[in-house]
Amino acid sequence: MYSPFLKPVEAKKLLLVNVASAILYFVSLFFFQIGNVYLFSLLIFVGVFYLWQLLTLVHAAWQTKTSHPFDSNYKQPVDIYITVAGEPCSVVKETIDAALNIDYPFFNVYILNDGKVANKPNWRQIEELVEQYGPKVHCITRDVPGGAKAGNINNALNQTDSPFIAILDCDHKPAPMFLDKMIGYFVDERVGFVQSPQYYHNNTASYVANAAWQQQTLFFGPICRGKDRLNAQFMCGTNMVIRRKALVDVGGMCDKSITEDLLTSILMHTRGWKSVYVPMILAYGLAPEDLGSFWQQQYRWARGSLEVLIKYNPLVIKGLSVGQRIQYMASVTYYLTGLIVMVGAAMPLMYFFTGVVPLSSTTLAIGLVFLPYIFLTLYSLQRISNFAFSFRAIAFSIGCWPIFCLAFLASILRLPSSFKVTAKEREDGSYLRLASLHLLYFAAVISGITYSAMKYGVTMALVVNTCWALIYVVLFLPFVRAAMSQSMADRLPLNKFKMPSEDVANEPV
Repeated sequence: MYSPFLKPVEAKKLLLVNVASAILYFVSLFFFQIGNVYLFSLLIFVGVFYLWQLLTLVHAAWQTKTSHPFDSNYKQPVDIYITVAGEPCSVVKETIDAALNIDYPFFNVYILNDGKVANKPNWRQIEELVEQYGPKVHCITRDVPGGAKAGNINNALNQTDSPFIAILDCDHKPAPMFLDKMIGYFVDERVGFVQSPQYYHNNTASYVANAAWQQQTLFFGPICRGKDRLNAQFMCGTNMVIRRKALVDVGGMCDKSITEDLLTSILMHTRGWKSVYVPMILAYGLAPEDLGSFWQQQYRWARGSLEVLIKYNPLVIKGLSVGQRIQYMASVTYYLTGLIVMVGAAMPLMYFFTGVVPLSSTTLAIGLVFLPYIFLTLYSLQRISNFAFSFRAIAFSIGCWPIFCLAFLASILRLPSSFKVTAKEREDGSYLRLASLHLLYFAAVISGITYSAMKYGVTMALVVNTCWALIYVVLFLPFVRAAMSQSMADRLPLNKFKMPSEDVANEPV
């Protein structure tokens, strides 16, 4: 199916100008008068990180068109794994029905029921549901725990034998052409896996679901297209087909990380297996609809990625190409954004309460190099995503900083981690506790401005730092809005947020 965010966009001139403005801003920092040397060092650290992010984005998005050998007549048996760990039977049933409706000659459907070992109360109901389908659907219920989702898949791998395996989360309903659009790429015997996008068909169901979906458009749009060109696409947990031989070659799904798909992809690439990305919506999934579920999902992704960075650093692991190293590092270091946002947001507070600043230069001079850089970056993100990546997506990504910081701390301290399935049904209520640090920041900004004005008077430095702090306040607001219960949000002056009403996956390719 067609969707605007999947459309290839060439914006090389814009990206070049964006990079030039970013480098100009970064280099210019060394020519301004330095204030506090420690804060200046942190400012340089933040600048290096954002420059790295921009350059790796350009590295991926520079060329978003690529081609791979494809034979529509290539047909091989496929085992379809639908992973289940306590999700509602109604959700599982819809996915089973969709899987049975796949237009393909040779496939078996297996429900990988992990509810028993995960102590979920409905694991027997899942077995009873599968029995209703007779011999068309098989249920594999684990008795021995271990390895979370990876262990569940590996357990099924030992009990099935088709040369190809399709993996679907139980909330991702495959389209009829799901297999036909992917199996043909395996005509190249070195292709280890083929990945298609995650599309959240409930993207208008709630404020959180809409923001979660918009975040995905940048990744599954230009970024994945670019990773595909560089043979650096990684498996994303669902909506993928894997060559059994390639999976066995790396010892099955790696159960040493809660992001088993990412680490297994790295291991496959080190063994010389190729990856393919199919920029077509071939399955319809569910986005988290409340902030608690969103928090849980983001924490799992952040924790797993940061553990890969620390334990299996793509820069030093053997067998990867330069392009693969760069793209894997770009993906796992993204979750360091939490620390970067925390440092940036703290700088105006340092001035309010201590009078210390990283730079002592005039506002006009800094603004002349900073504003073009930031506006070009924001426009570039929108342009390369075909304007599917919005302010709400940017704000949510930045608002996730406490989640990413907690994940980083847990990774550094090597605290135990567990795979928690994202809830498939909305749980209404207030999640303001999850936005407590954002609310604390709002209070600190207000008290800091008041304190500084009373102590130093209304100075240009106060105006500059107030503007800087208010930028973060505005960026944190959508996250706070998402933390409110619906009844609380309805009482806000601007409570009627608008979301796209069109189903972007309605048009055929």
